[in-house]
Amino acid sequence: MFKRYWWMLFVMAPVGMVAGFLVAGVITYVMPRKFESSTIIEIKPPPNSSATNLVPPNYYPTEFAKIKSRNTLMKVVESLDLGSRWGMDQESAIQLLKGIVTVENIKGTDLCSIRILHTNRDDSRDIAAAVSRAFGEYRGELATEEIGARVSGLRKAMREQEDRVEESRKILTIIARNNGAAVDGEPADTQGYMDAKREFEAEIVLLEQLKLRLVTEEIDLDLAGETLVVHEDPVIAHAPVSPNVRL
Repeated sequence: MFKRYWWMLFVMAPVGMVAGFLVAGVITYVMPRKFESSTIIEIKPPPNSSATNLVPPNYYPTEFAKIKSRNTLMKVVESLDLGSRWGMDQESAIQLLKGIVTVENIKGTDLCSIRILHTNRDDSRDIAAAVSRAFGEYRGELATEEIGARVSGLRKAMREQEDRVEESRKILTIIARNNGAAVDGEPADTQGYMDAKREFEAEIVLLEQLKLRLVTEEIDLDLAGETLVVHEDPVIAHAPVSPNVRL
């Protein structure tokens, strides 16, 4: 039987190839078109770490993970009202976003790209812009909270140190009067006075150090919302990137 119809192998091979191409073509044309938009951003490290070159090795991977975090994506869903736009609840919209957002480091740089692949070209562009904006806001909130806590702690510590300085001043004044010398005049020749004066001066030095740290932290607090720079805004894609119709 096989010997009789062996020639059909040569016929079926090209027919099968043609049929395969036809099926692949049909599938390709019925597949939904997906459009990609991207934005390029620069994530600035905290001021205290950039000044001393002490950026942790896992710093940027951590920041990339924050871009796709629920807190960031919730802001995107709310700002674009994606629940209504896509006809789904917010949680479903967040999960969908997680699947279409890609964050990558641009090789050889400290820049990263946020790419969005979606069937709607307008949504792709809008989401790319909203993700970078939401991440900047979220990052600013975290920095403000962290630095704000340090500022509050320093202000409290400075008030307490001012009280210690004043207490040391009073003790020094009392000792000076008892020994017949003014605080700003020639020191009395007593060990107690000299010890009190050294303690008073040390308390003043600590107070000045706290003031300097507070000024630095307050400057950082003012700049907390400026830790993200957008170098390239997303644009509407004119042609789909998927499926590969030419291939």
